[in-house]
Amino acid sequence: MEYFAIAKVVKPQGIRGEVKLETYVEDMQRFSTLPHLYTEQNGVYVKHEVTSGRLYRGFAYVKLADYPDRNAAETLRGQYLYIDRAHAAELPEGANYIADLLGLRVEDDEGAFLGRLEDVLQNGGVDVYQVSDGEKTILFPLAPGVELERDLEHGVIRVSAARLKEVAVHV
Repeated sequence: MEYFAIAKVVKPQGIRGEVKLETYVEDMQRFSTLPHLYTEQNGVYVKHEVTSGRLYRGFAYVKLADYPDRNAAETLRGQYLYIDRAHAAELPEGANYIADLLGLRVEDDEGAFLGRLEDVLQNGGVDVYQVSDGEKTILFPLAPGVELERDLEHGVIRVSAARLKEVAVHV
């Protein structure tokens, strides 16, 4: 995926087109230095110049050049804002963007196909993988010893069958 959702527009803020954001990034300071953001319209990503960004009381606020006033900014309410891969935050060694993991084949170390990774739930503690084969869905935490290998080149995640028996939930 070439674009990542990093925020959702909560509402317009003031009369000059600024919008209040619900953010999906760890480092909210990035919103004060981003050169541009994208919106998605019918499968097409549209680039918008960021003219200002600030943080206040746990929220990020941005002003996009082509939304000059409150009425224009109101059309952004509820929309997601995206960043392109080239401007995405650099990840530490061995980390991946969730978007790059979705759809990967998940199999256990005994060779059984469990399904494809549909979602990664982040509840503040350990991430939880949601895997489905089209008929059944499995949820399991990324507790120690569960994930054995993550091979993006071959599109597969290998997990421990023994550990899954201890921690997986079938829904």
